[in-house]
This record gives sequence, C-alpha cells and structure tokens, in this order.
Amino acid sequence: MAKVLGFDHVSILVSNAEKSLDFYQSLLALPLLNRPNLGFLGYWLDLKNGQSLHLMQLENPYAECHHPEHGGRDTHFALRVDSVEGFKQKLEAENIPFTESRSGRKAIFIRDPDQNAFELFEYNE
Repeated sequence: MAKVLGFDHVSILVSNAEKSLDFYQSLLALPLLNRPNLGFLGYWLDLKNGQSLHLMQLENPYAECHHPEHGGRDTHFALRVDSVEGFKQKLEAENIPFTESRSGRKAIFIRDPDQNAFELFEYNE
C-alpha cells in the first residue's frame, strides 16, 4: 500500500524573488539550495531535515485578497524555532510587524513583503 513518507517543501508565490530571498535569508538565515531552471525566477531555501521553502516569482491570483491582521487566521506555514523571544527582538529591531499566538503557545506570526503569513513557534523536544 502507498504511504506518506514525510513533508518535503512548501511553495509560496512572490512578486519579487530577490526581495523575498533577502527577507527570508535576513530574518531566518536559511541557506540557499540548488534549483533547476523551471522557466521562471525563484529560489529554494533549506529548512533542514530534507525540507525546503520554495519562493516562486509568479503572478499571485490572491494578491488583492483581504488578509486578516493575524496570520494565524490565514493560510500559513509554521517553522519550529529554538527561541521565539530572540526572533521577536530581531523583528522589533528591524521594524517588522508580527502578532503573537492567541492559543497561549510561544509563537508569533509574520507576513513577508507579499503578505504571505508564516508562524515561528518555540519547539522543545
């Protein structure tokens, strides 16, 4: 019987791949992976453990949609981090807005330059 082996990647649409690459690498320090020529600009970033974030510079049919202020109530992906507080300090220093989780978990939600939401939550094994 066929079975799921695990999570591989998440792809998001961006209007400016270079700007988005700078945003994600600056904030999250994600290494760049090799990416084949797919006929459009984009980048693959290493999320560790064989998982990656794919930035695809393509027209976004949802660009003009209304997004809720809190990214937790929008389509988003979540990344495990060792310290939410450390990221909060970095975001505040760079004047990047975020909202805190409303579930009581140590988690924050951020939007990238294209309003894609993502979550950083503190993970303790």
